[in-house]
Amino acid sequence: KEQEQVGKFIEEYLFHRKEISLIIFLVDIRHNPTENDRLMYHYIISSGLPCLILANKADKIAKTKVDATVKNLQKQLNPLGDITTLPFSSERKVYQDDVWQFIEQFIELS
Repeated sequence: KEQEQVGKFIEEYLFHRKEISLIIFLVDIRHNPTENDRLMYHYIISSGLPCLILANKADKIAKTKVDATVKNLQKQLNPLGDITTLPFSSERKVYQDDVWQFIEQFIELS
């Protein structure tokens, strides 16, 4: 019942909030997407809003495996490849430049 309530809240927020210019969907790079990840992804793509899939905790795996792991995550969540998937690490601040460059496309500077 609680999951149903959360689902309604998410739908309400994504479909009726006009101020959203980009959804950043965080997933853990170390694990395959869970059923909850897939459910959230479904809500996001149903909204029609721009999205960035952020594969967080990239510092927790070998640098040589990051690109392949990100591609694998994208294939699992977004087989069409029409949503950008980028690695990220908030702890070590690696990959930040690519992420900010992507986000800045959606920010209105006033």
